[in-house]
Amino acid sequence: MSGDGAIWSILIASLLLLNFFAIHLYKKRKMPLWGSGLIIGILGPIIAFISGSALVKVDHSMGGDGVGAAFGAAFIGIIIVGNGILYFIIGIITGIKNFIKQRNLTQ
Repeated sequence: MSGDGAIWSILIASLLLLNFFAIHLYKKRKMPLWGSGLIIGILGPIIAFISGSALVKVDHSMGGDGVGAAFGAAFIGIIIVGNGILYFIIGIITGIKNFIKQRNLTQ
């Protein structure tokens, strides 16, 4: 597998897993979307560092310098953190909308 394929595989698998759990927990009313967004935003750099470490070691073992793997890990981190920010913003908007709706119902 090429380096690009490994980066995309890690990114897609991470996003599918994180998004599945975020939506699943939101539908079961166990966690709001903004909470999932915070957790995803925190896990993004962690996943990026772990995958970057593995990818750089693989690249070094193949005789490379690891720069491409480092850029790939940064790409993974930025996309996952962006996904978390998106969940956070959507969660805040739905929370405000629900608050306004409940406030209008009580008046």
